Amino acid sequence: MKRKTLATILLSLLSPFFAEVLSGSTPPLEFINPLSFIFLWAFYGAGVLLAREAWVRWGRNYLRLMMLGFVYGIFEEGIVIKSWFNPAWPDLDAFAHYGRVWGINGAWAIWLTIFHSLMSITAPIMVLDAIFPDLKDKPLLGRRGISLLFVSISTASIFLYFFLVPYNPPPVQYFLAIISLLIFLFLARKIKIKSFFKKSLAHKHPAVYGAGIGASLFLIFTAFPHSSIHPLVPAILGILLVLHFYSHPAYLTERGKYDLILGFLFFWFVPYDIVLEINGIRGEAILGPLTFTLLLLQRKKLGYQAR
Repeated sequence: MKRKTLATILLSLLSPFFAEVLSGSTPPLEFINPLSFIFLWAFYGAGVLLAREAWVRWGRNYLRLMMLGFVYGIFEEGIVIKSWFNPAWPDLDAFAHYGRVWGINGAWAIWLTIFHSLMSITAPIMVLDAIFPDLKDKPLLGRRGISLLFVSISTASIFLYFFLVPYNPPPVQYFLAIISLLIFLFLARKIKIKSFFKKSLAHKHPAVYGAGIGASLFLIFTAFPHSSIHPLVPAILGILLVLHFYSHPAYLTERGKYDLILGFLFFWFVPYDIVLEINGIRGEAILGPLTFTLLLLQRKKLGYQAR
């Protein structure tokens, strides 16, 4: 199998595995259900591959990657799944009332946009860079492949829109979600600056910094909704943290970039997945730490390649 083909397949699988299985959204036993697997792979796989193609072809600016991640997050949660608007969405919990404004689950929308940018798009792409360093600057697909991706994500989107959780979103708010997607896509195409912040802990201890970002985002968007703190506080803090995170990879070595994303994934794949197991989602305490161990082994190979 050609390396580009292998890299394409791997990236298409990493996105749903990271964002759905190891986050607990789709438990392992549910993920291996053929119907669930097909639609998650068609949707997430196409989304992350399209984002990577745009990122490589437009220029590997990490703030651009963040914007492309935002586009994906808005498309999934706002346009297709409609969890931005549905007050009865199963995963909302406290977000059903915390930060809900003008028919929009505002705090939830911001959190899921950030989450998808990091977990569905950025983490799989940065891991792929470490596994296939010779392909990091190269497109993986031609026109035919890109056309197939659009067919894949369109087909999965139609099914998810109408059959996952039937709900008719308010038209004005839904239109604004489409506009926000187009704005971020425009910004992703045009952005030129590489950083909003100066050097920080990320440059000396990227893994520690990444783990801190992962834990901080989790705490902000799980603890604050159960408190009396105004929803604008976690929204602003979350946006600042994600901007700070994406401002650093461009100035790190390849090993440093990988350490950064490893640190971020450590929180989600080890302590978080163990907690999920304790709460009854079977298989997470095995899959999460095992995946992280495999990623650590890849780090050793990356260090060897650097020499």
